[in-house]
Amino acid sequence: MRKLLNEELNRITKAEFEAAAKTPIILVLDNIRSLSNVGAFFRTADAFRIEALYLCGITACPPHREIHKTALGADETVKWRYFETTEAATKA
Repeated sequence: MRKLLNEELNRITKAEFEAAAKTPIILVLDNIRSLSNVGAFFRTADAFRIEALYLCGITACPPHREIHKTALGADETVKWRYFETTEAATKA
């Protein structure tokens, strides 16, 4: 078994993703230490066409090499915002 290349994943383009209807859900990531986990959330949000990710506290933000590596490019399509606290994110 071999690892697929990004081009082989049959993902829609950035423009198609931006135009696509989004699931009206905003995921709030609070103090996620693992950059790989943050990237996985971006990839999952991309797959389910989640409206946005809100990153809070010590959660790392793009652009970051480790996030991009795990996100497989989803960090470039999924909308995200950073907030210092989760409380601020829930009031946005």
